[in-house]
Amino acid sequence: MSPPRVSSADKKPSQSPEQIAEAIIAFLAAQAGASVLEDGKVAFDLSTAQYKLSTEHGRCTLHLWSGERSVVRTVVAAEAHGESLKLTTQRLGQAQTKRMELVAAQDARATKRSPTARDRARREYQRSVERMLPRYFPDWEPEGLRTAMDLERSFGPAYLRGSLVRGSQAWALVAVSELESMAIIDGALTVGILWLDHCREHGAGRMQYDGLRLIVPRGAAMLTAARMAWLNAKIARWELWELDRASEELVQRDLEDRGNLRTRLIHRPDERAAQERFASAVAEVMELVPQGDAERVEQHLRSSTELAFLLHGLEFARARVEVAATGFSHTLKLTVGVGASETELTSATHEDLRGLVADLFARRCAGMPAVDFGARRGQLSGRIGSAAKTEAAHSRMNLGTTAGKRRIPTSQDPLYRAAPEKWLESVLRADLKPLTRGLASRPEARATSRATARNANDHADLEADTRGNRADADGAREVKAGHAWPNLRARAAQKAGIIPRLDPQHLYSQVSAIAGAGDKGLLDLLGVTHDGRLAVIEIKADDDMHFALQGLDYWIRVRHHHATAPDAATGMGEFQRNGYFREVELSPMEPRLFLVAPALRIHPATETVLRYLSPRVEWELLALDERWRQQVRVVWRRGSKQV
Repeated sequence: MSPPRVSSADKKPSQSPEQIAEAIIAFLAAQAGASVLEDGKVAFDLSTAQYKLSTEHGRCTLHLWSGERSVVRTVVAAEAHGESLKLTTQRLGQAQTKRMELVAAQDARATKRSPTARDRARREYQRSVERMLPRYFPDWEPEGLRTAMDLERSFGPAYLRGSLVRGSQAWALVAVSELESMAIIDGALTVGILWLDHCREHGAGRMQYDGLRLIVPRGAAMLTAARMAWLNAKIARWELWELDRASEELVQRDLEDRGNLRTRLIHRPDERAAQERFASAVAEVMELVPQGDAERVEQHLRSSTELAFLLHGLEFARARVEVAATGFSHTLKLTVGVGASETELTSATHEDLRGLVADLFARRCAGMPAVDFGARRGQLSGRIGSAAKTEAAHSRMNLGTTAGKRRIPTSQDPLYRAAPEKWLESVLRADLKPLTRGLASRPEARATSRATARNANDHADLEADTRGNRADADGAREVKAGHAWPNLRARAAQKAGIIPRLDPQHLYSQVSAIAGAGDKGLLDLLGVTHDGRLAVIEIKADDDMHFALQGLDYWIRVRHHHATAPDAATGMGEFQRNGYFREVELSPMEPRLFLVAPALRIHPATETVLRYLSPRVEWELLALDERWRQQVRVVWRRGSKQV
């Protein structure tokens, strides 16, 4: 049942925060699996994302978050329209209002457009582009424009593809309509690179392709422009155009203008203060955990007022510090549940939630590794982010062991299969060493690596993970840390062909880099290598053709913050000022990009796209053994130095 219609502000007095919150709650209660639209695009699917409403301080605040992003909006009005609820919102600290919409379907745009209507709209878009091309490129003849699907080469019907030809010269052309989703528009550059590569391969000897001309809707070019600026200008020319369908006007974007990169870091919460603040919450949640499973629980500090409890990356409980209506007292609220389903932990729900948690721990279990990939011993830390501090609370439990009753998890169990990227991320947070253990630069080099391993007695005094990883380059050698400056060590390592190991003591998860007020992009992992260079670690557990450019997005943000001038008084860079890498002397060199995924889940497009990145982007593609849930092992790698 839809909530009562709320009149607009120009007909009735302004709504109170409580009235707005009631309208939102009523709509979401009536519409299970609703979605949140902003700027006409799906921002959150509430079947998996979570939300929180607050009416404190005289305003209605809506906080939405998922594993990928988080937004906070002040809602100043709510009005029901059929199967949707239109919200008038403000970003924090801004007076300008924007529209946000709660809709019943997962994607209202998709449900309103039947396949026939969608195909008709795409044909009309193609005709519009065909009319404009001769006006803006009079010396070039459009050739072979089409939207036909080609799944073998990852070309979908949403992208118009073709060539602009002049004699034996040509440009690859890709265009995307404003009627497509923002995800499809943002993916146009990946498709453009693949299309250029395809054209060059099939036009060899007949046509010389200079580069790519990419057309995107007006106002939707910011992300693509930031990405395109970091492509290799020596192997192709890159042009980005914005199309206004209403005026049929094409405007070229200046790729050198990077002033639109709006991003800022969120200050890292104080873990020591959080340990005291959440001590009672930790004890209560750990009493729900089956005996013997305390070490499987990971605590992740989302903010200074929120602590999440994770099982192999999947959040199953959360503690929140909430401010009372008076603003002078605080309460600690505990909720338990997976996904959007949350139940407050109280004396009445305690036993039911204990059973839910026990079932989760039994079904989401990695099992024992079939092969020992190399023994390693890790010591549990007392910091938030590990489970050691929870064992004291757990030791007071007298529940009896459940180990004998635990069933062997099946790979088809939804709880076992849920959130694979978060699982992989949690494994790497616990132990980064496998990423730099026993690397072979390519599959055929593994035999060489095994032969080298037989000479391990030459290094018997060193643990394998302390030697770094040599690339297959003659004369490659280890760089000793000594007292050299980090930038000198970094350049020496680069020259010697060494893959410096990652520092496990300085690793940050889900670092918030805000692109706009209230919009957070969450980096998977941010670390530092032994030579002092920042390391952006992008993780994928499923094949995704946009893997490379998504990693580039985060690399661009990290580079931007790292390049910010240090504070004149303290000499600290932006990361140190925000609580990251406080004890590390960071190299001034640009970050490294690590792309990590199971070997069989790396999309074939990934390596093609990586070949077109600027040489200034130093990247490593690390392919993992498919049994990564049991134990992580790198089976092959590619590096930018090999391209």
